[in-house]
Amino acid sequence: GDEIHTCMLAGPVVRKADMKKQNWIQSYEAGNVDVGLHCGLQGKAQIGKGMWAKPDSMKDMLDGKISELMAGASTAWVPSPAAATLHSLHYHHVNVPERQMQLAMRPAAKIELLLEPPLVAQKLTDEEIAHELKENAQSILGYVVRWIDLGIGCSKVPDLSNVGLMEDRATLRISSQLMANWLHHGVVSEMQVRETFHEMAKLVDQQNAREPNYIPMSTNPEQSPAFQAALKLVLEGKKAPNGYTEYTLHEFRKRIKGDITLRAKM
Repeated sequence: GDEIHTCMLAGPVVRKADMKKQNWIQSYEAGNVDVGLHCGLQGKAQIGKGMWAKPDSMKDMLDGKISELMAGASTAWVPSPAAATLHSLHYHHVNVPERQMQLAMRPAAKIELLLEPPLVAQKLTDEEIAHELKENAQSILGYVVRWIDLGIGCSKVPDLSNVGLMEDRATLRISSQLMANWLHHGVVSEMQVRETFHEMAKLVDQQNAREPNYIPMSTNPEQSPAFQAALKLVLEGKKAPNGYTEYTLHEFRKRIKGDITLRAKM
């Protein structure tokens, strides 16, 4: 999210799924380890990496997350106590101090690559654009409606394929800033953004149908604080300070809490 906001005016950025393949993030991840080791953090402080956002996909995590230790990490983010227990097995397979000593002897990550903005190299197809819009709008609405209406922060939110993903304000910033970036550069129009949000609101309502006290957005989106907050994060994302989402989230959450307090007094 920070990277997207930083290069907001440089051009349209790549799709969210392609972001981790970009030179800047490869250099960023390697540079974290380089700086930490050269500053003498080994054995004195943690070098952390990665997150696993699929709490129901523990086998995949067990197969893949060992790569972070090979990259120099001595700790990592996991979504649950069960995931932490499984991830601890990786530290029995990799001698982290030994691996860090190996990495300390490699050439330092190039700063030039870190400064390379993640911009699209070729024109996206209409299908690619439409899918990215839906994926990000659904993610934004799924997280924001729980934050605004229910007061729930980091939580498991089903994606377009109904796979539960851990979402938080960091992932929210990525999705909203990407859509704001595409809107600014004319990859999508404001009408496309609005239509996609209306379409995805219906899906999110269906996904939350069994949630106690859930208030549907699609029945009256113009009067839904959650829907309006989600839309504002994109339409005004370009001018949001550093792309942060807290200002908009707090603004609309206060309205909900004010209504709750008013009803309690009555």
